[in-house]
Amino acid sequence: MNALHDALFEPRRIALIGASADPTRLTARAQLYLRKHGFEGEIYPVHPRESQVLGERAYPTVTDIPGPVDFAYILLNTPHVEGVVNAIAAKGIPAACVLADGFAEAGPEGAALQARLLATARAANLRLLGPNSMGLINLNARIACSVNAALEAPSLHAGRLALVSQSGSMMGAIMSRGAPRGIGFSHIIGTGNEADLTAGEVAGLLVDDPNVDAILLFLEAIRAPEHYADLARRAHAAGKPVIAYKLGRSPYGAELATSHTGALAGSDAAAEAFFRAHGIARVTTLEGLLELPALLAGRKPMARAHRAVGVTTTTGGGGAMAVDCLGVLGIEARAPTRPRPPCWMPPASSTTAGCWI
Repeated sequence: MNALHDALFEPRRIALIGASADPTRLTARAQLYLRKHGFEGEIYPVHPRESQVLGERAYPTVTDIPGPVDFAYILLNTPHVEGVVNAIAAKGIPAACVLADGFAEAGPEGAALQARLLATARAANLRLLGPNSMGLINLNARIACSVNAALEAPSLHAGRLALVSQSGSMMGAIMSRGAPRGIGFSHIIGTGNEADLTAGEVAGLLVDDPNVDAILLFLEAIRAPEHYADLARRAHAAGKPVIAYKLGRSPYGAELATSHTGALAGSDAAAEAFFRAHGIARVTTLEGLLELPALLAGRKPMARAHRAVGVTTTTGGGGAMAVDCLGVLGIEARAPTRPRPPCWMPPASSTTAGCWI
């Protein structure tokens, strides 16, 4: 663990800048969800006119908050974000998240604004999540610092899978899909545009977390590939699989990803090669993202010299299906080394037959 891990995932003093006193507003959700799901730390709503926000004492500026703050969630509209980042940096807050969009994904002006935010943050050693981020959730620590509507659920099922998503809406969608399967999450983080913290770097902070058994990635692009390489190396050494669902398999998907978070999706063939080279398992369905961790947890990627497997089924057609899927992944299916008859017939009392593939 390190200081950044604690600031992001275990903050005890959280500033909500631009928190709304109207519980129906999007900018009220983070405060409502934090208390609803059991956060027992300090919440500091920042509002220029209200002395109280949703039952908590409010402060007109970040500077007015007494004492240190671990984490700040900026809920302001895009034009007001730059000024408050300066105030957060001056306050000495180590980590902050920006909800607003309208930055790199919005064109050259937004990209320039995002670059200024990053320059200010780096000058003050402030680490930024986002912009265009729906926040983060640590279910085991009862920290739901997010505006994602999935947190309207009466209760949240904690588990041992960590999800890092470049898409904010998919945070809730994946969590909601896991619930009926009895699959819970330890952490759920939205990285948005990744002006500073990338999904690879955020996920790397979770490798040594004792509450995490596997790391799931929902990606639109691979920014700073060295972070993913380091993540994969350390995760494999710890016996924790890294599993990715990446958009952009088609040119149309890549174009949409660009418009969403300003991502440069790049060649899908290059992404596929990168995942294979670093032992990151890639899935093509959300069901696969949820189901695969149970199969891979505690196992290391196969060495290249051992990419042949045997398939035993009760039906030739089913075996052929399995062999075909393995072949697409570049895995050879071999017959048993000991000679066997191609098929065997069961006793008259049985209805099962089998074939060696």
